[in-house]
Amino acid sequence: MKFSLLYPVTVGPPDRLGTGLLGLEPELYSTAVDELREQAVAADETGWTSLMLSEQHFEVEGYEVTPNPLLVDVFLAQHTTRLRLGQMGLALPLWNPLRLAEDIAVADHLTGGRLDVGLTGSRRTRSAGLLAHPAAAARDRRLFEEWFEVMRLSWTEELWSYDGRFIQVPPPGISWSHPISERLGAGVTASRVTRIGTVPKPLQLPHPPLFTLLTEGDADVEWAARVGSTLVTAATDPAAIRGVCDTYNQAAVRHGRNVYLNKWKPGGGVALCRLLAVGRTHEQARRTGEQALAYVGDWIGQLLERIPGENRPVPRTFDELVESGAMLAGTPDEIGEQVAALGAAYGVDHLMFVACAGATDHGRMLDTITLFGEHVIPELTEAA
Repeated sequence: MKFSLLYPVTVGPPDRLGTGLLGLEPELYSTAVDELREQAVAADETGWTSLMLSEQHFEVEGYEVTPNPLLVDVFLAQHTTRLRLGQMGLALPLWNPLRLAEDIAVADHLTGGRLDVGLTGSRRTRSAGLLAHPAAAARDRRLFEEWFEVMRLSWTEELWSYDGRFIQVPPPGISWSHPISERLGAGVTASRVTRIGTVPKPLQLPHPPLFTLLTEGDADVEWAARVGSTLVTAATDPAAIRGVCDTYNQAAVRHGRNVYLNKWKPGGGVALCRLLAVGRTHEQARRTGEQALAYVGDWIGQLLERIPGENRPVPRTFDELVESGAMLAGTPDEIGEQVAALGAAYGVDHLMFVACAGATDHGRMLDTITLFGEHVIPELTEAA
């Protein structure tokens, strides 16, 4: 099985969250980055598969200070040796797709081919209103898919052009008069740019592994199966989880399974997202989980009324989170049993755990990472 950490990068300390605009304090962000580095090293040394970062903008409240996860991925790669680094996810409508494709390719090289790419839509009105393409305000799914197609062409084609609903690459009338470009056939005809080539190409060919978060129902499932992306769902209702897995399975079969990157196999296309609190005793794990409520309950619980794909409200208390299955909490032995049960029930082989660092004390985060890595991962790996 594969195990990932997902960081919103909350700047603490926990007792100050909700009391001021903590995101504006550079000292707090600097501390958060230092702690994130130490936690990444711990994950690297104890067998975790990857560490992923959200992307959020203008979060002055301090709950999610991650405006450029790619830069942080590159930073963390310099302090780790095997841990994969990624995003969950890059808010695609907020970017120029050509620039983002270039940035991802460069980051793939700078991380030594350890980059994963998570892509999402832009659902928060504050960042979308300031940064996104106008079509994103209407949550036009076609924009997301067209932006990705431009990125895919950037990674996989040498010289290319594209004429879409929202973008034309290259736009007409761009002049480029250079004898070397003309002689080499670098997409220039009669001193006009008619095709482009984005450089560098990614180190991982044809591009880094893809992930996307289930937020828009069947449209997300269909797209993920078509392009070979792992689909990440926070659903906890058994019927909803099985529905996602079955729909993905059927869509993957329709698209031939072997698409762009991943040769899809049963159980390999859907990852489950959960919260995690591990302690040497159940009481310690409970305290760790309760600290996460400053992020999960106070912040996310006010932004989301319901879990995507489900009709029930977002749980906001520790007991509600555990009872619903949204949080795994306990000793390493207890957590190992819960993880094994999830794998057996749904056939998934990838779990992604939200790391509420900042809301949760640094020491407790290190305990969760190391206890899980040293005890749960080896046990489940040996059992497999």
